[in-house]
Amino acid sequence: MKRILLILTMIFTANAGAQYYVSFSGGYSFEAHEKVLGRNISPEGITDLEGSYGAGANTQIRGGYYFNDKIAIELSVGHLFGQDQQVRKVENVPTLPEVDLVARGRVFGASISGVYNITNNFYARAGLLTKLRGKTEANGSVNIAIPVLDQTGTVVKAPAPTSIDFTTNFRGEFPLGFVGAIGYKFKISEHLSLFTELEYININVTRNKSQLAKFNAVRIDGDVVTRDEILTTFNLLASPSSTLADASKESLKQLSFLFRDEFIWGTEGTEKPDSPNSSIGFNFGLMYKF
Repeated sequence: MKRILLILTMIFTANAGAQYYVSFSGGYSFEAHEKVLGRNISPEGITDLEGSYGAGANTQIRGGYYFNDKIAIELSVGHLFGQDQQVRKVENVPTLPEVDLVARGRVFGASISGVYNITNNFYARAGLLTKLRGKTEANGSVNIAIPVLDQTGTVVKAPAPTSIDFTTNFRGEFPLGFVGAIGYKFKISEHLSLFTELEYININVTRNKSQLAKFNAVRIDGDVVTRDEILTTFNLLASPSSTLADASKESLKQLSFLFRDEFIWGTEGTEKPDSPNSSIGFNFGLMYKF
């Protein structure tokens, strides 16, 4: 009986300060742990384009439970509206098509964290983060002077400058990363507090597939070229029997992957790169304790 009373006393004491809360916040994050996203190719040479898709504006909704005055567990969902990242740029190279490709993250994520109140105002939290759904949206333009070929390689339309605009969405495999923050909260009333925090996220997403969302190709003479015609022409020009330089063949081959309805990365000699989504930034919000 004494043991039961002792256990009940410990549970009551540990939960005497128990309290539920919700919070709403917004913020902006900057790149962290940048990786190579692509290449910039110009007459001056080739340089790496580095960045992280985790940079950008975010909003979060969190719900938590304080076991006592010091310790809480917290669940969070949020949306990242990522900033543009240059992932490929080719210009003024006579043997290559001109390419301008920019990508940005559009992600819904969730996390579970432990929270510790260092003082009445300062706190720290740390936990695990994952992606629930989302994509990396890539918008590109290509300018190239090419003929239009049929399946046999016969010229259907003579060579002419052609402008191609497209949008491709990259999807990733299930990721798991780390999230941590140090914050300061200012009590406004018994239930309401303002808070600001410095948040760090370390997560990478392995690319799985890409899906074409938009495609438009127009020649300088005004004729519209279909995606199938472009794919046929690119594939023939990139074939081993083509007289094009190897660099041009490789460039056309890489572009043809992005022009397909769906392409699985890791096939046809491609890799499944780890796309960086790490960041460090500031959040500002309101917390309500019930």
